[in-house]
Amino acid sequence: MSVTVPKTKPLLFLAFLTATACSIHIVESLIMRTLPVPFIRLGLSNIIVMYLVSIRKPWEAVAVNITKSIVGGAATFTLLTPATLLSLGGGLAAVLAMWAAYNLRLGLSMYGVSVCGALAHNLAQLVLVRQVVLPGTRVFVLTPILLFLGLLSGILTAWILLLAQKKYDNTEIIDVASNRKTEA
Repeated sequence: MSVTVPKTKPLLFLAFLTATACSIHIVESLIMRTLPVPFIRLGLSNIIVMYLVSIRKPWEAVAVNITKSIVGGAATFTLLTPATLLSLGGGLAAVLAMWAAYNLRLGLSMYGVSVCGALAHNLAQLVLVRQVVLPGTRVFVLTPILLFLGLLSGILTAWILLLAQKKYDNTEIIDVASNRKTEA
């Protein structure tokens, strides 16, 4: 069940997906800051990245990931903080892990691919914190908690992606140029 990219305007479609990912990233960052543990995120903007990986567009997924991290950092005033570095590093690790899980034909469903991405994201961030942000600290004591949260967020993001694809597949779209209805 894969949604096809409109062939007429691929750059416009990529811009739409990038803007959507940036918006989700910013809103999620602002909401999560109000919680007692502000460094935890669900990673809902990674739904867009996972979608791009699933339609065999890994370079576009990398571009969306980099853009959402930089734009999100600028919009939330964290661009020159470790948060942006962690977002970039974790996101790139997630893209690589999802691409590998999807293309190595391991028999994983979209849930498995998503969980691989979420776990890679969290582990990459732990390594970055240990090596760059807070060297000499014992950040790896957080590993079990972050792996559990990665499992949950991976399942949630896959569920939302599959739900969105199902809704999109059942939607009629009006082609403005020809003024006729087509099945999505």
